[in-house]
Amino acid sequence: MVLSRKSKSVLFFNPDYHCSFFLRDELRRRGWHADVFVPSWYPQQLLFSDDAIFERTDYGIGSGFLHLIRMAQGLLERTRLMVRYRYVIHYGSLNMGTPPTGIRLQMFLMNRTIWYRFMQLTGVQFIYLPSGCLDHVSKKDWTKVDDGRVCSNCGYEPNCDDRINNANFELVRRIAAASLAGDGHQTDEFRETRIRYKSFDLDVFAPDISVPLQFQWASTSGLSVLHSHALTTRNLNKKNIKGTPHIIAAIEQLQREGFDLAFMNMQGVESRYMRFHQAQADIIVDQLIYGGYGSTALEGLALGKPVICYIRPSWKEYLSSIYPEWNDCPIISATPETIYAELRKLVSDAEYRIRVGKESRRFAERFLDVRKNVIEFESVLLKLK
Repeated sequence: MVLSRKSKSVLFFNPDYHCSFFLRDELRRRGWHADVFVPSWYPQQLLFSDDAIFERTDYGIGSGFLHLIRMAQGLLERTRLMVRYRYVIHYGSLNMGTPPTGIRLQMFLMNRTIWYRFMQLTGVQFIYLPSGCLDHVSKKDWTKVDDGRVCSNCGYEPNCDDRINNANFELVRRIAAASLAGDGHQTDEFRETRIRYKSFDLDVFAPDISVPLQFQWASTSGLSVLHSHALTTRNLNKKNIKGTPHIIAAIEQLQREGFDLAFMNMQGVESRYMRFHQAQADIIVDQLIYGGYGSTALEGLALGKPVICYIRPSWKEYLSSIYPEWNDCPIISATPETIYAELRKLVSDAEYRIRVGKESRRFAERFLDVRKNVIEFESVLLKLK
């Protein structure tokens, strides 16, 4: 029942920040039919570009029988779209965060599985891309990391349920033709394919980009340290997975010691504009607790900034065993206990600060360049049977 379609066709379902758009554009240059699909529930704050296919209606609205009808309508619309593509890069949970509890939810999951199976019969290949920790590793295993320090600092932890996580993992094992992985955490839940997936157009994220007037900061004689929050859910239950209070405390201590520092704690900035703020910073701090790189860290590297981000030693060791460039990764790893010392070294030593920034850009050119990474990505797709 395989439908006629271009063998080189791919749909990025639910964009992974800017990465999906950059890979799409490079694939198009290589002769692919490639698009990005934005579901109705996708946060506007995270949308990097309006150049995409947008879901016309929020089919999740409603309750009871009406809700089921609307969801069926949504699946029909997505089916009509997806059958035009050979590959669908699915960013995020396959089970839509649904627990297998109660007859109604179990029926939903069963129907979802049947739909995925049908899509496979039409020739669609699903490639799974975890959007976060709970899409990748079970809560049971996460609680063992750093003696539970990650989960205990996560505002979402009370809502993280392994019944939901495991239902998603089961779908991934059944449905995904491949599963792409990012940071250094490994999972036992499904087979991973490790490639340099996170990719940037290094002309868009360049150290010398022009900053539009509306995003320009007031001039200052001192140094600026940038830290950012993407969503308010990072602070649920008065917890903070990024370690923001420790960053603030370290900067305030340095200010008391006489260092001329401005702390730019960015919140609510749309993804498409964040690079204009990052480009003006002297130092970028991502997170101190999670243990792996996030978008902020990678953006800072591409922009040629010294970046502080806690990289768990065992994760870095694993990444270095796969990617040779990770042996020389310039990210400055810091925890809540060491952030003050690492910041002090950067702000007090201009030569060191400048050198690390240059190393950041060189690393990005080796690890993040979409023009190089798209070749590896394309190879993974074309090898799928």
